[in-house]
Amino acid sequence: MIDKVLNHLKLRYLSFTSKTSGLEDTEEIRILRALTWFRQSLMKGGGSSAKYSLLYDTFFPAYPETTGYWLNTVFFVRQHFPQVYKTVFGERVVETEMKDWLLSVQRLDGTFPGSFGDFSNQPPRVFNNGQIILGLLRYYKHYNDPAVMDSIRQSADWLLKVQSEDGAWRQFTIHQLSSNTRTAWALMLLTQVTGEKKYMEAASRNIGYAISLQKPNGYFMQNGFDANGIPYTHSLAYAIKGMLEAATLTGNEKWMASAENGFTPLLPLIKANGFLGGQVDENFKTESNYCCLTGNSQLAVIGFKLFSLTGKKEYAEAANLLVRYVKDKQVKSDAPSLSGGIPGSWPISGGYCPYEIPNWSVKFFIDALIYQHLGKQKEFGK
Repeated sequence: MIDKVLNHLKLRYLSFTSKTSGLEDTEEIRILRALTWFRQSLMKGGGSSAKYSLLYDTFFPAYPETTGYWLNTVFFVRQHFPQVYKTVFGERVVETEMKDWLLSVQRLDGTFPGSFGDFSNQPPRVFNNGQIILGLLRYYKHYNDPAVMDSIRQSADWLLKVQSEDGAWRQFTIHQLSSNTRTAWALMLLTQVTGEKKYMEAASRNIGYAISLQKPNGYFMQNGFDANGIPYTHSLAYAIKGMLEAATLTGNEKWMASAENGFTPLLPLIKANGFLGGQVDENFKTESNYCCLTGNSQLAVIGFKLFSLTGKKEYAEAANLLVRYVKDKQVKSDAPSLSGGIPGSWPISGGYCPYEIPNWSVKFFIDALIYQHLGKQKEFGK
């Protein structure tokens, strides 16, 4: 085992910087490359592999949560880059394959497995169910499939059942209490589709709870995967994004201010090349010597959206820097399992998913590229 690990380190990492893509390619080429990587991640039994391990040269089993929110990204590509979608998938309707697999792993109580691998003994997770609802709602809006709505309702009703009176989800979670604004966002979207106020009421309570966790400096507490650890930019972005989308859906100015207050203090931490330390503490300080590439992409999406809503150029400038850094790290390789991928960290040995290409890192990168592309169209009047 040790020899295998050392061999992989020697073969893959000593020259790894020569295998990244640089900055010359267009958004369309990058999306094509990333979506092709995603196609490689789709498992024969259905669903997208959670991640590719460079150490073990293998794809992990399929992951329900991230397969769920990949649905949104695949539809996003299909809408704005239809030729890329066709080039990668041809006549294959990959969204339906993903939907079918998700419904096949849903349990009788409405929940989905909380991780990947052996599903038999996995407890559910609130956050994961919320992200799957987001993806299935996108599928339902496109295809109007009643079986999908039944699945969504079952999951959403379970979320309501395990929610605390103050709006928090404390059960079936891993310390990311303020990240569940994304779960609230999913329930708000469900209200838009069904008209059922119970989902909006539950979502609003959670948003109010998340604001109670926000410090005066804008930082969302109780946001990490470890109760005692410093959160990654990945999970900080979750909280801000959910708050921003809730504000956008409702027009609630307090919620919009909360999202801006969570994002703005990060701007001075972004270096001129787009590097942002992978972990940021509650005083908006970072000592990380690595970048969480996933977090960069997510925060770029937030910056582009905030710019479109407020017109504040500093948001777009920050977003462009953040995604620029990730662009430079997209993998170029003759190996399909690597080519187009976005590592969890840079350097690749960094603290977030070291020596791995998580499928969600690629997903958020595509999202950021599409937002950047749409921003350029708006800027130049196209």
